[in-house]
Formats: sequence, C-alpha cells, structure tokens
Amino acid sequence: MTPAKTILSLLLILSLSVFACSDDNDEFDAPDVDLSDFPLQGFLDWDTSFMLIAVEEDPDGFFSYMRLLITENHEVFSLQIDGNNIEEISFSQGFYSTGLDLVPGQEFTYRLNIDDNIRTGRLTVPEPIRGTFPESFNLSANYTMSWTTPSDPAGYVALLQIELDDDWLDHGQLLNGSARSHTINSSIYSGLGEDDVWYIDAGVLGMNFDINDDMLIMAAFDEYEVYLFDDEISFRQAEKRVAGSQLRGRFPAALRNLATPAK
Repeated sequence: MTPAKTILSLLLILSLSVFACSDDNDEFDAPDVDLSDFPLQGFLDWDTSFMLIAVEEDPDGFFSYMRLLITENHEVFSLQIDGNNIEEISFSQGFYSTGLDLVPGQEFTYRLNIDDNIRTGRLTVPEPIRGTFPESFNLSANYTMSWTTPSDPAGYVALLQIELDDDWLDHGQLLNGSARSHTINSSIYSGLGEDDVWYIDAGVLGMNFDINDDMLIMAAFDEYEVYLFDDEISFRQAEKRVAGSQLRGRFPAALRNLATPAK
C-alpha cells in the first residue's frame, strides 16, 4: 500500500471513530431548557411525573437519594445511573425511592425505562448550598432566608410547607440561579396562630433539570430549616400513616417519611 493510501485509510478510521464516539455521547444529551419551562405547579401538586435525584448535607457529611413519581399506570420500571443498574428500589404510596452515591458538583447520566419508554440524559448535581435561616419562625412577619454557593445552578425553588391539624399550606416560587436570598411574604400564612401549626419547613432547592418526554428530571441540592410548633408531631404523623392517609409535604422532606435515604 502506498503512503498516500495509508494516510487516507488512517483518516477514514479516525473519522469513523469520531462519529461512533459522537453517537455514544448523544445518547446522554445535556438538557436544553429554560427556567420558564419548569412545571412548578405540577411539581408542587404532584400532578407531574418526576425523578428527583438530590444531595443533602448533615453533620455526618453528604448523602444522596432518588425519589420518583410516575403519575400514569405502568408495569415496568428500571433505572441506570452512569450505566449501573440501581437495585433495591422501594415502592410506597405511589413513589419509588432509593439511596444513591453522588456528591455535589458531580455530573451523571441516567437511563430510565418505564414500560419500554426509555428516557436518557445527563445532569449535574449543584454545588453545596449553605443557608442562613431565622432562629424562629414569626407568623406575624415576613420570612427571609439567604444562602451562598460556589456557582449558579439552573434555578431554585423556594419552598414553604406548613402542616396544620388537618391540612397543609404549600408555597413555592421559582428563582433565578443567580439568587442568593428570598423573602416569603407573611400574607401567605396570615391568620395562623401557633396553636394551629404542627411544624413549618422552609428552604431552597437548588436544581438543574430536564423535561424529558413530558417528565421532569431534577438534580438538586436541598437546604432547609424545620420549625416545630407541636411536641407531639412525630406521634401524630405516625397516626396518619396507620390511618392510611398520604403524607404530603415539602420536596423532598415529605418523602423522607416514606423511606430513609442511605447515608
């Protein structure tokens, strides 16, 4: 073979290799979405199928987990993260959940199979969020929280959850990824007294997300504060579970009542 033919053959092989690699990468495309695409009301009302992959921090360090809601009837479900099958997924009250092994800032790929409808993509867990919250929750005043983080995520969901004797008050607001503080207006909980409230959960969920075939896929870092108003809150929640009523609440805090994440 002449030198010219040898060079042409090598170039052809290289070009085929590049295209092959490109096809592999395209299987897990990075999301092309805008914050305005985020289905906030469906997320708050649990009317939108979603997969939430979240990282949090406690005194022992970072821990991560998956919570998934499929609103339509289905028979088959499986999940891969970074090409690895996720096993030991528990199911309770319409939700799938499991512990994961992800850290802040980590990029990962997912492959989600629901009745042979396969969704694939690539997301990055936001960097850690360090929040500053009031020591107590004043029901007669606005509530202001602030936070720091090394880089901007795609956006935030500022969340407020108030559990009453027989009802919930939910509030959420989308914030730009550049936000570092938020004030919740007291008009949202005006008229409530301390005797009406069991507990209040307030915080901010930093997230990168994708809308994949009408399903919300989120990678999040959650930072929040809990304010207890009733010493019997744990006992009352246990009564609710025995009675068969569905626990609602903050994402993802409410889902911790269904399964404890692995640490």
